Amino acid sequence: MSGPLVITFVAACALLLVWGLLERNRIYQYPFLAGAVFAAFILPQILGLSHDRFLPVEALESTLVLAILSAFMCWLGAAVARPIPPADVTLDDGRLLLASAGLSAMGGYFYFALSRLPPEMLSNTQWTGLPVAYLFFARALTYGFALAVFLYARNRSKWALLIALYGAFFCLDRIIIGGRRHDLVEFAVIILVAVWFQRGWCLPRSAMLAGVVMGALFINSIGDYRSATMNAGGPSWERIGDIDFVGNLSRITESGGAEVRNAAYNIAAVSRSMKLDFGLAHWNALVFSYVPAQLVGKEFKQSLFINLPQPALEEYFYRSPVGSTWTGLSDSFQSFWYFGALKFFAIAYIMQKLWLAASSGSQMAQIIYMLIPAYAMEAITHTTHYFVDPWVHMAIFLLPALMWARNRRREPSLARSPAEAAPLQRP
Repeated sequence: MSGPLVITFVAACALLLVWGLLERNRIYQYPFLAGAVFAAFILPQILGLSHDRFLPVEALESTLVLAILSAFMCWLGAAVARPIPPADVTLDDGRLLLASAGLSAMGGYFYFALSRLPPEMLSNTQWTGLPVAYLFFARALTYGFALAVFLYARNRSKWALLIALYGAFFCLDRIIIGGRRHDLVEFAVIILVAVWFQRGWCLPRSAMLAGVVMGALFINSIGDYRSATMNAGGPSWERIGDIDFVGNLSRITESGGAEVRNAAYNIAAVSRSMKLDFGLAHWNALVFSYVPAQLVGKEFKQSLFINLPQPALEEYFYRSPVGSTWTGLSDSFQSFWYFGALKFFAIAYIMQKLWLAASSGSQMAQIIYMLIPAYAMEAITHTTHYFVDPWVHMAIFLLPALMWARNRRREPSLARSPAEAAPLQRP
């Protein structure tokens, strides 16, 4: 029964990837990035779950239908986006450099402070209290790093390079030692997109395709990698060399993975009970992230949460394995049934509008686009709220810096845009 749907989903993944490979710079646009995530993360688990006889009736079929719709929406949302006239705003290099230094210094300090907290506070899968507060400010380091990379790509400023190297030290620690997939993707995207917008150089499409294959191998072996780098005795590079990346991917394709299994159970439970949350889960997530219990009190914060159903638990007594995610497919379906695929339409539409604004020379759009693709990709692997959350955080930290760095005099932008290096690419 699921065979034709599996084939259709494979075709959808392939079409998104082929679309991105057909023209230069499309590999940086959301349809291709979404296709890479679907192919590397969702597809192997779906192939494995197709052999699982213990899933709820039609759970996999419903999940596949939603996955196919969502993949299509990732293309359609970009396809209907139209360019907007660029705002007549340029950024002052000197002020932008100072903003980069300030954000980097603040973020670096709080990352260091976070590392000095007692291990028992950091060992919980779901952080609360002081670690959350420290991480809230530490994330400003990424903005400082992105601004520094932007400036260095634009004018080869040595000071910008020093700030970028400072930020890279923290990023690479989280990537190499912590095995943070988000940080790896974000680090690479910041550099590649900055070079494209400022210098007109695009990564060869063959290299990006190789990166998708390597990503599929790495993402499905992340547990083994972290156990090798984060053990009490320090990183064991020999153990990393012994990781069976191909074997781990093969096992996923044979038996499935926890994330898509979580989604299948929840989608089946919602289909059975029709207990929808109509997107209110985003409100709860925003309250969790941005209402500090230390300031307003734990009871007041708890009063802001909306009590929402937990269909998988209520219908099947199913709990997700510790450390696994539910995927954006799950929360989309729980919000609006199959119409939840429109969440991915909205993400793709916003991403493409931002891309078109950046391609027309908007420096603000270029900087934001350097930062947001990693979250848009996590909307598939984790939850669609991961695309909502960073906009609030950027409004608190990055937007004031960009507004302060605006040129007070109206003058033509000196920044190179990809429009000067290559014709504008549209889906």
